[in-house]
Amino acid sequence: MEKNSAPPAQRTPWLVRTLAIAMSLFQLYTGLFQLTAMNQRVTHVTLALVLIFLVYGFDQKKKTRIAWHGYLLAGVALLMGIYVLANWFKKIGAIGMSPPWYELVMGTVFILFCIEAARRTLGWIFPIIAVVAMVYARFGEMLPGFLAHRNYSFERIVSNMFITTDGVFGMLAGISATYIFLFILFGALLRAAGGGEFFINLSFALFGHVRGGPAKIAVVASSLFGMLSGSGTANVAGTGQITIPLMKRSGYKPHFAGAVETVSSAGGLLMPPIMGSAVFIIMEVLGVNYVTIMKAGGLAAILYYVGLFLMIDIEAQKLNMAGMPKDELPSLKQTLKEGWFFFIPIFVLIFFLVYSKVSVTRAAFWGTISIPLCSQLAGSGRRMTIRQFFDGLEQGALTALPVVAILSLGGVVLGMITLTGLGLMMSGLLIKMSGGHLLTLLVLTMIASIILGMGVPPVAAYIVLSILVVPALIKLGVYPLAAHLFVFYFATIAGITPPMAPDAFVAAGIADAPMMRTAFTACRLALVIFIVPYMFVYNNALLLIGSPGQIVQVCITSFFGVLALACAAQNYLGGRLTIVLRLLLFAAGGALIYPGLVTDLAGLAVVTVLLFVRVPELVKRFTVDLFHREKTA
Repeated sequence: MEKNSAPPAQRTPWLVRTLAIAMSLFQLYTGLFQLTAMNQRVTHVTLALVLIFLVYGFDQKKKTRIAWHGYLLAGVALLMGIYVLANWFKKIGAIGMSPPWYELVMGTVFILFCIEAARRTLGWIFPIIAVVAMVYARFGEMLPGFLAHRNYSFERIVSNMFITTDGVFGMLAGISATYIFLFILFGALLRAAGGGEFFINLSFALFGHVRGGPAKIAVVASSLFGMLSGSGTANVAGTGQITIPLMKRSGYKPHFAGAVETVSSAGGLLMPPIMGSAVFIIMEVLGVNYVTIMKAGGLAAILYYVGLFLMIDIEAQKLNMAGMPKDELPSLKQTLKEGWFFFIPIFVLIFFLVYSKVSVTRAAFWGTISIPLCSQLAGSGRRMTIRQFFDGLEQGALTALPVVAILSLGGVVLGMITLTGLGLMMSGLLIKMSGGHLLTLLVLTMIASIILGMGVPPVAAYIVLSILVVPALIKLGVYPLAAHLFVFYFATIAGITPPMAPDAFVAAGIADAPMMRTAFTACRLALVIFIVPYMFVYNNALLLIGSPGQIVQVCITSFFGVLALACAAQNYLGGRLTIVLRLLLFAAGGALIYPGLVTDLAGLAVVTVLLFVRVPELVKRFTVDLFHREKTA
């Protein structure tokens, strides 16, 4: 097993490194000591803007040298942030009064800075959405029909978005400053201490020897890595460099190897605790506690990975694959001996969240602080050094910059939709388009989530659709938490859905495979995630809501439903399937997914009969062989 130390941080200018470390230390301080909301949000957003202008150039690429205009924009952003910090409290007593002309100028410039920061970190799509929202607020009267509204003045728009707890310093910026940054920092410090390498080595030790081992390594490693990073593309780039070549070498075709890594990495965004940052937005919007959302999302995420695991195992059966040689794998005992302490920060986080019931912010603080302390339990030469600690602080801040850009500009989009009443109008229109039928509305929501998610990160797509679409779902009787998770799940898998599929294209590049073929294969492997959201909308027990009996029943039927769908999608069950048997498996999977005792019994009967008819050695094939140490070819 290789030495468990984090790779050195990317060379950055000393000013960027200093500001990034200062931002992380500030956020750690706010995790322990509560600040006034505006003081925390303004400092958070201002530091992020300063760093974005210093780190990212006009061409959206990170720079190791700071351009003159980077210093200029960063300096102006800093001065405006200081002005807001010094004057926001005075504005409380001036509600209803017109702001002075110079504040309108500053507000306009600050909003433009937020748009430019989002463009540099995310691309053009989300900034365009924000600009369209503001233009709609200003000139909505010119539009026809239900889209028309009374115009709002330029002064009203800017004053609503600047030096208030709406707009750029609104609820979304507060979520970023209060919760999300600390969890990103938690993951960054864990990786800097060597935790990322430990979890990858653990995946190798656990699954490298089994049939189709490299692909199963990719599933486990990407799920664990995704829990730390919260980014599908980062997961592909981080673990794909290791897992994709291994899969190709073991016999998987390049496009299949890329697809496995794509789907595995996308699932990392669905895994608690970070869940692509959406968990914290849902928590604030619905007023439910963090543990409730983690529990609700946990079972669905497990089903997703069970389905992918079965798909991979069936593919390995079709190709008669064997496990990797022992001498190419790290020892499980040695891996745990050298890195067992990396589990402690995760247990600390869970303990404070579940048992001590402290605030999420305080739990994230103690979990983060425990990382450098626990690393001292490592052997000589493997402890986290001061340099690695500061590298983790730096990388945590730099990793968080795109998220801060999304949420600060997202506050503008949210403010405009609320100001114009567009959210209520869209909800009514969607219900009318669906004819009041829930299934039709769910399909429309799925399509909208995937289309929007193709152009922006999942959390940005979720923000827009949670305002426009979720209220319509709730009006038709969908449980609120299920409605929010439905939108987020489909926004997440947009990263693997053609034609834009950024996660799949990154994996295809690493695998040297055709991009579109990789993306379509990823969609086939991710079949379960296209079904699971419908499952928990119609049966809330999948979100662990209901009686223990209902939850146990849905766990059993869901597993067999996923198994049926996996065999049908892979066209294999102890051999190739006839078209009739394949359709029967699809039908059985659908019956097991649809809630109801009759459909569950019918689906179980079909699956059981087909398994015993097609696979006489049922127990051996699907239990023993799955984890059996086979001889290498």
